[in-house]
Amino acid sequence: MKTHWRQYHHPDYIGAYTFQPGEEKILTIKSVSEEDVIGSNGRKEPCMVVKFAEKEVKPLICNVTNAKTIEKVAGSGYIEDWAGTKIQLYVTEVSAFGDTVEAIRIRPKAPKVTKPELTPSHPKWSDVVGKVAGNETDLETIRQHFVVSNETETRLLAEVEQLSTTGEVA
Repeated sequence: MKTHWRQYHHPDYIGAYTFQPGEEKILTIKSVSEEDVIGSNGRKEPCMVVKFAEKEVKPLICNVTNAKTIEKVAGSGYIEDWAGTKIQLYVTEVSAFGDTVEAIRIRPKAPKVTKPELTPSHPKWSDVVGKVAGNETDLETIRQHFVVSNETETRLLAEVEQLSTTGEVA
């Protein structure tokens, strides 16, 4: 099996090389700030950098094209309003510097994301029970990330109560 050179390219920021052919990524903006980034000329340049809530994803150096698209998706031109906005990244070819290159772009509409259903067999069940019992989260926040049926809510609250009372879950 051959190894493509892009597999060894690991800068501090996400780039077209981090995508498989045809792959798209749905990510949640955590924050946006200006940071000094070392350019190809070796000098530091101030750039707008988007950081994501998904911990395994590197930050994105945000160019004007992508910032305008995020503004449309977020409904605001103010970067402080972008936190929590879900965006969908993809790779396309663009003309730049007299050449055709691959670049990350953002879909102009918010991605449709379906939430997984929280059930006792879900891998995060124990974490959720522990966080609710420890007052680290509440049902409203859980519902932002999962579909929770009435039956599941009843079971979750029972396990939280048992954990809070006995320190153990059945």
